[in-house]
Amino acid sequence: MTDFEVPQNWADARPLLRPVLRPVTYRGTVPAADQPLGRTVLPFVDELVAVDLPDRRGIVNNDHRTAWGVSADEVFEAARANLSAMAQLPDVEAGSVLHFVDDGDGYFTSWLLVPGWLAAFRAGYGRRPVAFAPDVDTLIVAPDDPEMIGSLFEMMEEQYGEAERPLSPQAYTVDDEGRVVPFDQAGPHEQLPAARRARCGLAVTEYAAQTEWLNEILEEDFDFEALDAELTDPATAYVAALMYYDPGDGPRTITAWGEGVDYLLPEADLVVFCDTDDNGEERTLFDAPFHRVVEILGLTPVPGLAPARYEIRSWPEPEQLRRIEQAAALG
Repeated sequence: MTDFEVPQNWADARPLLRPVLRPVTYRGTVPAADQPLGRTVLPFVDELVAVDLPDRRGIVNNDHRTAWGVSADEVFEAARANLSAMAQLPDVEAGSVLHFVDDGDGYFTSWLLVPGWLAAFRAGYGRRPVAFAPDVDTLIVAPDDPEMIGSLFEMMEEQYGEAERPLSPQAYTVDDEGRVVPFDQAGPHEQLPAARRARCGLAVTEYAAQTEWLNEILEEDFDFEALDAELTDPATAYVAALMYYDPGDGPRTITAWGEGVDYLLPEADLVVFCDTDDNGEERTLFDAPFHRVVEILGLTPVPGLAPARYEIRSWPEPEQLRRIEQAAALG
């Protein structure tokens, strides 16, 4: 059998390029020398580029781009142009649910990247469309009927959890400009709690995968010298977990920050601040909105880490902690 190779010249490679969607942590599983070109297009979802060979899909990396003598933007632009020529809008009946299952040639989940493709379903449905991509080979499109969408959220959560190559349990719809957006960012809706649950589930899953490989680096090297990220200090730090939290008023994500510990802190909805009492027992001080903590402390994400983490090497000063506690009281 012939083993088809990725073309070494741009003219031959360009028509073979296709965008593919992968979880944000996919690139963390690839050795540094083979790192694929990628960019984040939806929360926790990256766009990569595949070379559509007769016997397989090759993922484009920086060595390919260099050999072709083009920029990363040109690679992504070519891939999307090729996909736009492939994407088709089927005939749609008002209440129909469409299932697209990829056999290796369709690139169906990537069709969400084609400008106007999902928005075009509005004409047939008579309402905005909603799409799910629970795994990298499955795309489901349905009309925005609250009862139907609620059932689909439940089914997609199960399919995502069982998939060999999961992508996202979240639903996606279109905004007023026809752009694809996560369902939880598309305004009030009866199924907004389900969308927030999906958002939190996706975040927890992706951070768990990242936590695992960061801890593997620590176990092997005892520091982060080998990590391809711009830490201010490569010394060891606790890789904090992101946790699912639902106190009864809706799901959210939460992480903990304890006094006297260095952290790589995940981006969460809430941060729980902890210290120890006079008896050496851990105690919870308060929890605060993550975005306010970032604003007050001037924190920035570590360049090169996805999903985002924040390098913590010191406990907040008393005045900073007071302001954070005030922010917590305001909610």
